[in-house]
Amino acid sequence: AVCIARRAFWVYLASYLLGAAFFLTHFQWLYVTTPPGYMAGSLYLAFYFPLAAWPLRHLYRQRGMSMALTFPIVWTAFEWIRSQGTVGFPWFLLGHSQIRLLTIVQIADLSGVYGVSFLVAMVNGWLADLLFRPILFWKDMAGSPARKIPAGTVVMVLFLGFSVIYGRIQIARTPRELGPRISVIQGDFVLTPDDPGPVNKRKDYLTLLHKASVDRPAMLVLPETPWDMYLNREIRELPDAPIWEEIGVHRRARLRAWSEFSRIDHDYLKQLAERFDAAIVTGSLSMEPQPDAVYPDIHRYNSAFVYYPGESEPARYDKIHRVLFGEYVPFRYSRWFNFLYWWLNRQTPWGADGFEYSITAGTEYKVFTLPERVTGTQDARFGVTICYEDAMPYVFRRFVLDCDGRKHVDFMLNISNDGWFGRGTQQPQHLVNCAFRAIENRIGIARSVNTGVSGYINSDGSWHGLILPEAGRLRAGGTGYRTDCVNLDKRVTVYSRYGDAFAVACTIFMLVAVIDATVVRRRSKRQQPQAKQKGVRNA
Repeated sequence: AVCIARRAFWVYLASYLLGAAFFLTHFQWLYVTTPPGYMAGSLYLAFYFPLAAWPLRHLYRQRGMSMALTFPIVWTAFEWIRSQGTVGFPWFLLGHSQIRLLTIVQIADLSGVYGVSFLVAMVNGWLADLLFRPILFWKDMAGSPARKIPAGTVVMVLFLGFSVIYGRIQIARTPRELGPRISVIQGDFVLTPDDPGPVNKRKDYLTLLHKASVDRPAMLVLPETPWDMYLNREIRELPDAPIWEEIGVHRRARLRAWSEFSRIDHDYLKQLAERFDAAIVTGSLSMEPQPDAVYPDIHRYNSAFVYYPGESEPARYDKIHRVLFGEYVPFRYSRWFNFLYWWLNRQTPWGADGFEYSITAGTEYKVFTLPERVTGTQDARFGVTICYEDAMPYVFRRFVLDCDGRKHVDFMLNISNDGWFGRGTQQPQHLVNCAFRAIENRIGIARSVNTGVSGYINSDGSWHGLILPEAGRLRAGGTGYRTDCVNLDKRVTVYSRYGDAFAVACTIFMLVAVIDATVVRRRSKRQQPQAKQKGVRNA
C-alpha cells in the first residue's frame, strides 16, 4: 500500500488497520487487567504505523529511494520515539523477534535492540524492493534493462554480513567467569479476586526460602511484593516518632496496624538472613506518612530491600520509572490541572472509590554491595530493577555505568510481579526484553518473578535455569526456586557509553524526510493554481 497505492487515504487506512490488528493481537494479556486499557493502548500504538507510512511513501515515490534503505531508518526511528517518555512502551519491537538467533542479536551492544530492528526491517525492505522494482524502476532512462546491482542490495548484504561476523566474534569473547551463587524464588499467584491473600502467600514464599537455603547461596531473591508488606523504618518506628503527634486520630489506628505487621516481617527476614548467612532481596512497598497539613498525607514507594546477615537495617532502593496508570496517575502535583488528576484517578480500577494509589518516584540509581564475607571470594556489586524498569533501555544502562563511564556493577537483579496479567504471553515477552538489556550492557542478570519467568540471563543474551511449569516450553506459571551463578563480564559496551545514538541518528534522518515531504507538498500546492492559470492563457 505504501509503495503503489495511488490515493494516500488508502495508504494510511491500511497502515492503521494493520497496526491495530498487530497490537490487539499481541497485547491480549493486558485485557486480563483492564479491558479499556487494552483497547485504548492498542488503538493508540496503532497510530505509529500510518505515521511511519508518511515519510516512507514520500522517500519511495518522490525521491525514488530503495525500501531496503528507507524502511529500516524510518521504522527504527518510530520504534525509538514510541519507547520514550511517560507513555513510552518499548515492547513488541522487531528486534525482540530474533532473540533465539544469538549470532544476529549481538550487535545490540553497539546500537541497542534498535540495531536488530534495523536489520530485520532492512531485509524486509529488500524483499519489497525485489517485488516492486522489477515492475516500476528496473529500466534505465533509455528504456533498456538496468545492469547495476541496486544500492539497497549491496548495503543489506554488507550489514547482514557484518552482523553475523561480529556476532560470532562477540559470542566467542563472552567470559566464562562466574559470580556469586544466587537463589531465585518464584511463586505462582495470579492477582485475581481468588487471590489466596497475604498470609498464604507469605507462608509459601518462606517455605521456598528455607528450601533454597539448603544450596548455601550467597543471596536469595524474592519477587516484587511477594506479599503485602511495608518494610521501611519510617512505618516500623512510626508510633515512637515525633510525627505521630501530628497525625490525625482517624489515621492512627490504620497506621498502627501496618506498623505492627511491618515489624514482624522485618524481624523475621533479618533473622533468616542471619540464619542462612546470606543476603535476602525482596520487593516491598514503603510508606512515609506526612503531617496532616501536608499533601499527600502519605508518600508510597515501590521498593527493593536488601537484608545482610548481621545488619540491623536493610538497604533500600525506590523504583524510579513508574508505569503510567498502573503505578501513578498524572497531574497529581500540577497547580493548574489537578482536577484532571482526580478525574483520571476515578477512572482507574484502583481509584474508583477515591483512593490515591499513586506511588512516588525514587531519585537514586542505587548500587548495592554483596560483601566478601557473604560471597566467600570477593565483593560483588549489583543493582536491582523493579518490574518494568528492565524493559526501559535508558533506565537499565544508568545502573551499569558511573559518571566517569566505568562499569560499577558486576551483575543485575530484576524482581517483578507479573501476576497482574494472568498466565499468558506477557511473561515470556518480559524475559525476552530483559535479555536484550544483558546484551546491550554485557551484564549477567538474575530474575525473580511471580508467575515467571524466573531464571538467569548471560551477558550474550542466552538464558538458563528457568523456572517453568513444564520442561522445554517457554511459558508462564510454575512454583519453585533455582540456585546458580550469574556470569561476570567486565566489558564496557558502546551502547552503555552512548546509549541510543544509533536510533537518534535514524530519527534525525526521518525528521529530515518529513520536512522534505512537507516542503514538496506545499510547493506542489502553489504550483497547481499557476498551472491552471497557464492553461487558461494558452487556451
